[in-house]
Amino acid sequence: MAVHESPLTRLERHARGRALEVAVVEQRGDSWTSLTWNELYRRVIDGAAGMIEAGVNPGQVVVIRVPTGIRQLELELATRVAGAVPLLLPDHMDPHEVGRLLDEIEVRLVIVDHESRLVLLRRAGLMDAQLFECDDRSWERLRAMGLDRRKRQPDLLRWVDSARSGAPSSAVLGLPREKSHAWLFRPESSGMLTDLVAEDVVLLTGEASDRFTTVVRDAHLTAGCQLVWVERPEQLEPALAAWSPTHVLLDHVTARALEDLIVAGRVDGTPWHETPQEVLEATSARVAEAKLTSRTKKLAAEVSALAPWWGERLEVLVLDTRVNRTVSGLATTLGFRIGRIAHHPAVRLELDREHEVVAVPDAPAVEVPDAALPRRGGRSGLDSAFTLSGS
Repeated sequence: MAVHESPLTRLERHARGRALEVAVVEQRGDSWTSLTWNELYRRVIDGAAGMIEAGVNPGQVVVIRVPTGIRQLELELATRVAGAVPLLLPDHMDPHEVGRLLDEIEVRLVIVDHESRLVLLRRAGLMDAQLFECDDRSWERLRAMGLDRRKRQPDLLRWVDSARSGAPSSAVLGLPREKSHAWLFRPESSGMLTDLVAEDVVLLTGEASDRFTTVVRDAHLTAGCQLVWVERPEQLEPALAAWSPTHVLLDHVTARALEDLIVAGRVDGTPWHETPQEVLEATSARVAEAKLTSRTKKLAAEVSALAPWWGERLEVLVLDTRVNRTVSGLATTLGFRIGRIAHHPAVRLELDREHEVVAVPDAPAVEVPDAALPRRGGRSGLDSAFTLSGS
């Protein structure tokens, strides 16, 4: 399987070969929502064509600021299939730095789910950018525009794919730097992600703008596995119980909270042990071949009660931080591996030089009442720096 294949090619392959298999899962309230590979493919290609219909050209930049989960993944993939560059910005970046970065590149589209997401962008000019307020209804309308465009121009996305052949398409992130100006960079890594296969079920935690989650999402697209994606540490336990993953990949926030989550862990609604901290310490001591008392040996043996907490199918655990002796001891005792992902050094990107903007051939002319980006709500309160759709 070629990692350098375009997103469109990879999506098409999974839609053909794993059409009804679950591609991505998210938690909404107390329930879980999922898309199959066929559903994801159809929504992405229609969204990509809708972006093109609204004026996005291959090589331009699309800033995406929506919550973690399925919609973020759909928008990111649609942007890539449209030949544009998805740009994700951490919330903790300084608005002045964000403004400087965005003023240096050609941003064509800004996608938010709520006006509050624009606060981070308040120092950016973005005079040529359109604003797309994306909720369920407006996303459906954009995809309907894209479906119509594909009917009129069936070879549209294949043409874009060819025009952007060989150009990097993966997401670009903002990188805050303590003693210098922020950078834009494209995350790259090496390690166990290349070992993922279609049959794997991957539980991922973390924000979309994190470099760890970004490389995992691209590996998911390559492997065609099932991705269960949650953002916060407190969502880990219910995700483990609901999906019994084969691979658990924790960003640095959840990784640092893992030991506390394990201590407080519950199996079938009850604590897995009366003195969980003592059991974990005894397990670590046994793995370290320390001299144990009979009580300590008994406690170490009782760590087996924790196995169901992981879902009883876990093969690989990856932490985006240093692995401590507690987690290492658990892995050895419960029989799963500690995987590694090595982040490559961040290389500063100059997107205005890297990406050539390509004009898409016009579709056959038909009368369309309104080809502007669908928006919800009124315009009051929106940043005056934006050229709003329909204006």
